[in-house]
Amino acid sequence: MHILIAEDEEYNQMVIQAMIEMLYPQVRIEMVSDGREAFEKLQGGSFDLVLTDIDMPVMNGYDLLTEVRKTGLNIPMICVTAFAISGDKEKLLLHGFERYISKPIDMEDLKSVLDPYLEGEL
Repeated sequence: MHILIAEDEEYNQMVIQAMIEMLYPQVRIEMVSDGREAFEKLQGGSFDLVLTDIDMPVMNGYDLLTEVRKTGLNIPMICVTAFAISGDKEKLLLHGFERYISKPIDMEDLKSVLDPYLEGEL
């Protein structure tokens, strides 16, 4: 499995990567700092899953999802965001994200969201 993570905050990058590596040591991870970089990586790479922040510079997570879907790429995209007020989860899912993880990230929440995509592949 090959995961692309789009997250602009370096600390959050380290935390997400460390958690995934503890849960799924066989998974390959690539990290980018904004949605535009993620979109470019997706055009040239073979990824199985994308985790993306919503609030990023250059291209946000919503726009990344929209652009990816325009290309016909049907890769699972999971939103990782600090936006956790009532209605945000529904808005994200209606926009087309498969799943939602709120920050700060809890290890059990991360595992429950990723297991359906990764457990059978490892």
